[in-house]
Amino acid sequence: VARMVSRYDFLALPVVSSEGIMLGIITVDDVIDVLVQEDSEDVLRFGGVEGGGTQDGPYFATPMLRVVRRRVGWLLLLFVAETATGSVLRFFESELAQVVALSFFIPLLIGTGGNTGAQTVSTLIRGLALGDVRVSDAWRVVARELGSGLVLGLLLGVFSVGRALLWGTSVPLAIVVGLSIVAICTWANTLGALIPLAAQRLKIDPSLVSAPLITTLVDATGLAIYMLIAKAILGL
Repeated sequence: VARMVSRYDFLALPVVSSEGIMLGIITVDDVIDVLVQEDSEDVLRFGGVEGGGTQDGPYFATPMLRVVRRRVGWLLLLFVAETATGSVLRFFESELAQVVALSFFIPLLIGTGGNTGAQTVSTLIRGLALGDVRVSDAWRVVARELGSGLVLGLLLGVFSVGRALLWGTSVPLAIVVGLSIVAICTWANTLGALIPLAAQRLKIDPSLVSAPLITTLVDATGLAIYMLIAKAILGL
């Protein structure tokens, strides 16, 4: 209905029974109210807030306990999932001890990966919601995002190598950082395409799971990619 009103600039649409008897009308104001409510739901879900709907009222009118209850579920789940990042760091503890400078670039790498994946997730969720993207387009979407992730990674990789050299790091370490950026951006873009499509295929609201998952997964896997590249190039 909203799409029809938007496309043809209708001010109202009739509601008729199966016999063609007019039962009422849907005005453009009704459509706007529904769109505002759905947008609010999507924003809350995208941030990992439970409840399946909008807040019960204005921000300050919502009881604090209700706010806590809606947020705590995803936060606990992500808290447990984030321990994977710590496990990766612990696994590569000896490598980090040999080259302490590796740790200086960890925030840059996982932050860049998370941002890249979040952009892809946002684009795909919008495309799925508008019907521009379908689950049947999965391979085309993945190929497109993999390619764009590679290009973005190459661009950011060049800058990251320059940044690392300006910090006074060695050339091999700068190369490690640059290659890691390329790999992480490509992986994050691909993952950011797969998660919403998989959620849609499983009939789960993509906006509910995509944003929290992409950050957590990219943190752990991006760190592993970085350390594996460092081991290969630096001979750790």
